[in-house]
Amino acid sequence: MQQVKLTTPDGVSEIVVGELLSSRLQMLEQEPILMIDENVLIQHHDLFEPFRSVIIPSGESNKTLQTVEALYRELVGLGADRSTLMVGIGGGLATDLAGFVASTFLRGTPFGFISTTLLGQVDASIGGKNGVNLEGYKNMIGTIRQPSFVWCDLSLLGTLESREYISGIAEVIKYGFIRDIHFLEYLEEHMETLLKQDLSVLEHVVTTSAAIKTEVVQKDEKEANLRKILNFGHTIGHAIERHKGILHGEAVGLGMLLAARLSHLQGLLSASEVDRVEQLVLSAGLPVSMKLDPEEIYQNIRKDKKKSGEDVHFVLLKGMGNTIIRPIPLPELKSIVYDLC
Repeated sequence: MQQVKLTTPDGVSEIVVGELLSSRLQMLEQEPILMIDENVLIQHHDLFEPFRSVIIPSGESNKTLQTVEALYRELVGLGADRSTLMVGIGGGLATDLAGFVASTFLRGTPFGFISTTLLGQVDASIGGKNGVNLEGYKNMIGTIRQPSFVWCDLSLLGTLESREYISGIAEVIKYGFIRDIHFLEYLEEHMETLLKQDLSVLEHVVTTSAAIKTEVVQKDEKEANLRKILNFGHTIGHAIERHKGILHGEAVGLGMLLAARLSHLQGLLSASEVDRVEQLVLSAGLPVSMKLDPEEIYQNIRKDKKKSGEDVHFVLLKGMGNTIIRPIPLPELKSIVYDLC
């Protein structure tokens, strides 16, 4: 078992990585209310049935204010008050929704997460971003409020579909590209065993990813500057995700490759380094090519929450393990998107 602590002005968020962490629910001082993804409850009902719970419907289409309102009503029915501990259980969708509900119900209740997907464990559940989509646009409404704890229960990953597990590897790869060349080299050497869910490799990968994200968030919790580097591949990725309806990690994998190619066009990355990005994305089983409508991609990016005035702030690679954030005017961006697509 490994631990990482995220310290902010509001307190400490403890991130724990290991097996069978869900059993810790039995040791909590107060009885929590679980906010649990419906698929997780079906697969692991024996772990969570003894507790009071509300069910979060699965699927990105349910990450809406309408779902939030329904959850509020259920919490009222269960007699939840401001001291009630909420525990969000599931992947990124479930923890995003649970964190948003807990942050806004009765002006805020304590909450923690049990993260059950690789993508959630290395990214979505860490850092305090909680929110919902609006008309298909990712996380347009949300808060930044840290959970008291995040338990990354590796024993729950075995029930993931292969495609869902691979989707999470995209966020893992991202940390190597933007922050840690040694971690990038480790992933290049151990991708085959990571795909097989080797426990020692998996524990190292999840713990290292959590540590990198924690280090960035501690320096810039509210995303004034440094935290923006975590959006590498996401500006184009979110546009692709909305356009093609594919999994988040699949879209981010392709988004990172296109961002690497843009970095090369901007004179920041060599052709061989772009090839290195492509090879690692490909080795993870993520898509490296797809038929895209450049006009739809451009229109989706124009409505991205990272837009500022007439510019979109792009995270680009300046060599492996280093980044630069560059504002790109919308007219220039349109031409770039048509070239990339």
